[in-house]
Amino acid sequence: MRAKSKLFELLALKEKLERNKHFKQAKDINEEIQKNNSLKEKLKEITRQEKETNNSITAIQLKSKNWYGLKIQEQILASENKDLFLQKENFQIQKKIAQKQHKMKNSLEKASLHKKIEQEVAEKKHLFSVPLNNKSTVK
Repeated sequence: MRAKSKLFELLALKEKLERNKHFKQAKDINEEIQKNNSLKEKLKEITRQEKETNNSITAIQLKSKNWYGLKIQEQILASENKDLFLQKENFQIQKKIAQKQHKMKNSLEKASLHKKIEQEVAEKKHLFSVPLNNKSTVK
């Protein structure tokens, strides 16, 4: 019987290790989300600054400004798409973390239950192995 409780304890440890791996992945994804948001804000700031400048410009400068503006808009769009993807990934990782936590909790509960059963069986064996002292005498 001891093997069952040990098995569930080991299963709980396995789930804990997998959960911790998912925690690391979630941390990495959150860092990437922060970097992406920072980049997106910088790009938006560049576009705001470009709109504020009202200097006289030549046709070549205007063409160049428009080309760079389009490139910045493409980067902003790519950043927004990346943000959506990372948010979905983060949701999936959080879901996996919750599942692993639940499985780990269930395994620990089962291990505890089996330990309790083992302890009860051991107590019963001990009670049956001890001889009873019958102090009442038959007359």
